[in-house]
Amino acid sequence: MSSSKLANTQSAATEISNGMRTIDISGNSRIPILMETMGAVSRATDPEQVIDLFSQGMIRLNGRRGLMAINTRDLQPGQYRITRLVHDDGTHEIESKTAWSDGNGMPVREGGFFGQLIRTAYPELIHNFHLKNDPVVGDMLARYGAMMAIPIFDEGEPQTWAIFLHADDDGFDPEDMENAILRSNVIGRAARNVQIAEQLRRANEVIQAEVQQIAAIQRTLLPAKLPEIPDLKLAVSYQVFDQAGGDMYDFVPIGRCRETGNVEDESAWMFLIADASGHGPAAAVVTAMVHSILHAYPNQPCGSAEMLKHVNMHLAAKRIESSFVTAFLGIYDPGTRALTYSRAGHDPPLLKANDGSVQRLDAIGGIPLGILQDVEYEQTTLTLEHGQTLLLYTDGITEARSPQGDMFSISGMERALRHCTGEAHCVVQSITDALLVHEAGVRPKDDQTLVAIEAQ
Repeated sequence: MSSSKLANTQSAATEISNGMRTIDISGNSRIPILMETMGAVSRATDPEQVIDLFSQGMIRLNGRRGLMAINTRDLQPGQYRITRLVHDDGTHEIESKTAWSDGNGMPVREGGFFGQLIRTAYPELIHNFHLKNDPVVGDMLARYGAMMAIPIFDEGEPQTWAIFLHADDDGFDPEDMENAILRSNVIGRAARNVQIAEQLRRANEVIQAEVQQIAAIQRTLLPAKLPEIPDLKLAVSYQVFDQAGGDMYDFVPIGRCRETGNVEDESAWMFLIADASGHGPAAAVVTAMVHSILHAYPNQPCGSAEMLKHVNMHLAAKRIESSFVTAFLGIYDPGTRALTYSRAGHDPPLLKANDGSVQRLDAIGGIPLGILQDVEYEQTTLTLEHGQTLLLYTDGITEARSPQGDMFSISGMERALRHCTGEAHCVVQSITDALLVHEAGVRPKDDQTLVAIEAQ
């Protein structure tokens, strides 16, 4: 706040109510300086700026005084660094840009007057100071007649010291020391907070860069483009809540069952949609594990239940703490149009028939992956007929909330399915449009994935 603005807000002593009066402070020239200094300090972006702005304000209030900064952070008892010495004429004899924090790069000292002083961890006020022939500072402080040593605390311990120096032999009194203790520790805390905020900002930048890298890696695990599968048309929508997500989908060409077919024939396809609990980098890592386990299967699978059992066994063996994965896995044979599928705790797919009706494929189920190691999953088979569309999805769709808190639900998906042609792209577009209307600007709290499979 500028001094002119402050003056405009001040008034002479005035009766206001119940006998209260405003007191005229317009003649106090120190208050505008203090207000301007505190305002500037509040906008500081690094700890040295905090110290410099405060020092400038104190110079305007009290005139120039000598100032020494001593740092004991992470040093042995009796050791210290002199990180700043500014004389009362404004000359800088010692200066470090990390003066108040750690002073790395400045020499570590021991002994001398200040080596003894810092062992007490208690403020000192000395008149007739005139320190001479000190083994550490020599005669650099001989010109000063008074000295105040103020410990500045961090985490309950004095980590830095502010040494105030005055040319007069009795230039400081106990009231000056009281004020200095309060001001120095308050401004030291402010500088520390600014440093912590900067450290957090830098750490967050590192974390965000790593999250972006995880997200980029995760996206490489998704199909680069949708495959061409005989008599099927595919469409996908994939939206993550955070930069990295816990949803995944995959289309994997596989051979015939090793027991019933030619293992060289790779016309069969495996469909997978999965959702790791939670979201963000941790969930993304789990989905990457699922991807690796799935693609490392050593044989051609005989069925969806066999594949889910394999993934579950290896995922549970990794002991992924409280995480788990829901999944739908199907194996499609273009020759017979048969889709054999299994579910592991995942929401049931929806099947839109030729007549426009919508059916939930919820006849079979099973517990999510990664909870128990020895689990047998069920499987069943349906024939995808011309004009039918199979819709796979994650619960980020069904659990999406409206501004009133209502979920989109499976019913919302069914309604959207009934109002589209059944073409794969139409299905995805119809549901995403209906979802946007339902959310009405409410940010999703989970990843949202749709996979539409249209039989032609």
